[in-house]
Amino acid sequence: ITSIARAQNDFNYSFSEVSSWLLTHDFNLANLESPIIKNCPPGLTGTFTFCGDDRFIPPLSKYNFVLNLNNNHILNYGKNGLIQTQNLLNDIPHFYNNFLTKTVGDISFGFLGFDFITYPGLDKNEILTKIKKYDSSVDYLIISIHWGNEYLPKAETWRINLAHDMVNAGADIIHGHHPHVWQNYEIYKDKPIFYSFGNFIFDQ
Repeated sequence: ITSIARAQNDFNYSFSEVSSWLLTHDFNLANLESPIIKNCPPGLTGTFTFCGDDRFIPPLSKYNFVLNLNNNHILNYGKNGLIQTQNLLNDIPHFYNNFLTKTVGDISFGFLGFDFITYPGLDKNEILTKIKKYDSSVDYLIISIHWGNEYLPKAETWRINLAHDMVNAGADIIHGHHPHVWQNYEIYKDKPIFYSFGNFIFDQ
């Protein structure tokens, strides 16, 4: 994606087919599956070290993205790459290990991100404690979570159980990612659980 954008000198091209749709939303939640750094080197075939060109920042701002950074590629360029990403995003709402809030009209949204791929031993009780802590501070609490095995058509039992526990703790929406394919979803206690959204803009 970056190589085409650079060749065409057009960093909006990958959004062009959905630009009008994106602009109809107050915000668009996405998982940013790479750091964004200055002088991002060309990708090497067969490697899984990702980075994005900083010239993608204006489109991300234009299309009202809210970005989760808690995933297994955000540290591909180390802690400095993460810090540079956060600095470059600047006024674009994003969250890593922090709690993010955003207000649209008189409705407040809260965002928490978790990553089970980099940290497979993540403590479930710690997650549920955070959800309970922030649930009452916003109208809608959204959990963006990196989890599960790649390319499976359905979520594993442990994820279903955890998702239910998160809703019971106060989560209003579960936004799942990592498997790179669309998986099943459900409405549990009137709360939508999306186990994996698959890919949106991703060179795969």
